[in-house]
Amino acid sequence: MEEDEGEELENLLLHGYKSDLKWSMKDYRPPKYTYVRYRVPSAIREEVLQSNRVRRVISMLGKETGRSKDQLDAEATAILEEMGHEFSMTILRFIGGLIRKIFKQIITDVTVHTDGIKELRKLSSQKPLLLIPTHRSYLDFILVTWLLYSYDIKTPVIAAGQDFMFMKGVGALLRRCGAYFIRRSFGKDKLYWALFTEYTQTHIINGDAPVEFFIEGTRSRTGKSLQPKFGMLTIALEPFFDARVSDVAICPITLSYEKTVEENLHVREMMGIPKPKESTTGLIKARAILDNNYGHIHVKAGQIISVYETAVGKVDRKVRALVPRAVIPSVHPHERTFVNELAYRVLLEQQANAVVFPCSVMAAVLLKHIKSKVWSLQLYKAEKELIWTCDLLIKLGCNLLWNKNQTNMDHVIRMLSPVVYCEGDHIIVHKNPPTALHLSNSVFKQCNSLISLGRRRNEFMHNVIHVAMLAKILFHPKSKERTLEQYKRLRDILQYEFVFMPDSAAVDFEKTTKQLKDLNLITFNENVFKFADKDVKDFLVSLIDPFLITYMDSWQFCISYMPRTLQHSQSLKSLCMRIQTYISVLYCEPYLYGESINLNVIENSILVLAKLSLVSLDKGKSQVYCVDPFMFSNTIREFALTIHPLPAKL
Repeated sequence: MEEDEGEELENLLLHGYKSDLKWSMKDYRPPKYTYVRYRVPSAIREEVLQSNRVRRVISMLGKETGRSKDQLDAEATAILEEMGHEFSMTILRFIGGLIRKIFKQIITDVTVHTDGIKELRKLSSQKPLLLIPTHRSYLDFILVTWLLYSYDIKTPVIAAGQDFMFMKGVGALLRRCGAYFIRRSFGKDKLYWALFTEYTQTHIINGDAPVEFFIEGTRSRTGKSLQPKFGMLTIALEPFFDARVSDVAICPITLSYEKTVEENLHVREMMGIPKPKESTTGLIKARAILDNNYGHIHVKAGQIISVYETAVGKVDRKVRALVPRAVIPSVHPHERTFVNELAYRVLLEQQANAVVFPCSVMAAVLLKHIKSKVWSLQLYKAEKELIWTCDLLIKLGCNLLWNKNQTNMDHVIRMLSPVVYCEGDHIIVHKNPPTALHLSNSVFKQCNSLISLGRRRNEFMHNVIHVAMLAKILFHPKSKERTLEQYKRLRDILQYEFVFMPDSAAVDFEKTTKQLKDLNLITFNENVFKFADKDVKDFLVSLIDPFLITYMDSWQFCISYMPRTLQHSQSLKSLCMRIQTYISVLYCEPYLYGESINLNVIENSILVLAKLSLVSLDKGKSQVYCVDPFMFSNTIREFALTIHPLPAKL
């Protein structure tokens, strides 16, 4: 194992009693928050209903709409009944024991870095806690609750999407395990906003339980981190801005899966096939997952962030002290800036603690060969390339769960099945895997394996994106000034694909070039950078090229076919589907474009154009059109020079 040497690790499946029944009935005594005031769920809802914020909104809506106070009170009560949790320790114990038994069947081990957990338990009695895990699977919030119960930390209340609420039986069980359900969107519904805000904040102020939510907002289907969302974090930190709490502790939690149970669903969604609606019937049908093994899971609680210490010199809480408590405060610009910086910090901390598994590395190796029309490798050659690539990634800073002397190729292949299989002494990428048999579109069938492997490769892209960009830029030697200029431009192009700390391009550039020079991978003579190792350069370029090829093909379509006026505008979704169809017929072989029909990447290629004001895109993404065709074409050609050479015909 090549990561976090010296840290204490423990298998959560073996923690505590061996018997699942005894484990679920254990003596559970979490530390209590110093200022907690015990409240049952119904009392929490009543306090929210009677809060200053909610009463003020109800009074305001009564004047605006003419509705009576009783009508608005009834609506607010109904919303809280729909939203609120009904936490039950008995139900939590029952579900916990059941989940533990299931995990023992489908998971090899759940490795926990206990140092962070011990620190989290210590702080749980001193400060309100925000738990912010990564979000790659439906299992995420189950894992966090199970983790806290195992180590005698107060289990959280969890902000969950309403999708789960409508699952018969399951929604009720989740509610009793601490989930409170929020609508996916509630726009300008002032009453819902007030109730949701107050319900979240009362748990933080009173310290009933840690509050858990996902900074990415939704599950990442692509294997990469999504851009952070700021709304929930802003709401959670408002009590600190108002000085209703002296501090808030934020704990980023990284959950690394060797293989997610929803992997095939994620691949389907990236190809544009709608995900099935969450339902109890669907859950029962999915019981086939119990027959599979999904390898290892790694859990690490990152460095806990004190909001008070982080806010010194950045947030002036005296500004809010001048506003009466009865007045609903607005978020000040310096508070918004602080929240945004904090969100990026949390997300980058999650990435820094992510573990990379050999199967993800093998996926990158196979994709590199597929681009050369090679769909199979001899096992000894595959293992040799895997070892070389793992060595490189460790040098580049990846937390790789790998032992050079104990490479288990059988396990690696199992974790990539069914898109990869072994036949004789060859490892083969399936051109038409079993998971694609239900697809009617022949193009989708052929691309299923490539998108699946690309998703696996993406799991370590955050570790190498900066060096990969430099490898692409330094395809030919360049001056430092020219290299920095193109590095910044490439960051702008990929700003929706990868998470970059805002306004840090120059710092990241210096850090990355120093790293590569220290590793003797680039040389710097007479103010000129040159990549010194062709094999490393070619591999790094193969990691970033799929994104850039998709972007250039997408933009090529836009130059010719994007609507030029508001009258002829179309939705972002329909535009992306047209681009996907265009790309699927652009090339004669799937190995050339396989990953390019990924709708997630296509959408990002349009979003970056909107960010750069080259296309117009409204907030609801219902209307998109080209603002200035001439400027659009010229800018795309400038971008093409940055990422040259590529097979785009511009």
